[in-house]
Amino acid sequence: MQTRPRIAVLVSIVAAVLLIAGCGSSTKSDGPLPDGASLLKQSEQTTRGEKSVHLELTVTGKINELPIETLSGDLTNTPAVAAQGKASIVAFGQTFKDVDFVVADGNLYGALTPGSFTDFGPAADIYDVSRILSPDVGLANILANFSSPKAEARETINGVNTVRVTGTVTGEAVNGIAPNIGATGNVPATAWVKEDGDHELIQAKLEVTPGNSVQMTMSDWGKNVTVTKPAV
Repeated sequence: MQTRPRIAVLVSIVAAVLLIAGCGSSTKSDGPLPDGASLLKQSEQTTRGEKSVHLELTVTGKINELPIETLSGDLTNTPAVAAQGKASIVAFGQTFKDVDFVVADGNLYGALTPGSFTDFGPAADIYDVSRILSPDVGLANILANFSSPKAEARETINGVNTVRVTGTVTGEAVNGIAPNIGATGNVPATAWVKEDGDHELIQAKLEVTPGNSVQMTMSDWGKNVTVTKPAV
């Protein structure tokens, strides 16, 4: 005779727990967004101290001064500044897909023919991807030079809960991360910052000219990266 009342009580308890859990989740996703400027400042401090990262870079449209379509690589500044990975680059009037590249001792090495590296000289003369980790001219400097930052929405990037912050970045900061671009004024920018924890920078986009942008997606901050200088 007491079985049904007990079941009813149990069902009520379970329903209440689920309701509370659902409300908690909804509150987090629908609650007020954090202040954009404060979030960028926290992310800048974290980014400035980072020693390595995995980068996925994509150019949308065309940026004549940046001869890259896509890039996937690992970057480090410990024990020395270096990078390695694959890139699709524009050179000699054509596009070379999945070219192995290495930045070591300030020079850029590329294998336009698989397995055969060429020393292209100073990376800064073409594109020095290792600058992205520089605390002085890299991503941290981009975050430090945001103007009128506005937190617009929450978005999930590669499984990470982020807040999307928009604004503009000075041309000087843009040229710091990629000097060849030669930006002359403020550039529209978007940063996706991890909402909790150390507020790591997960993604950044710079619209160099209308419809022409470079987007950088970061992961594996702080992982061990070993770069071997190729034989040429």
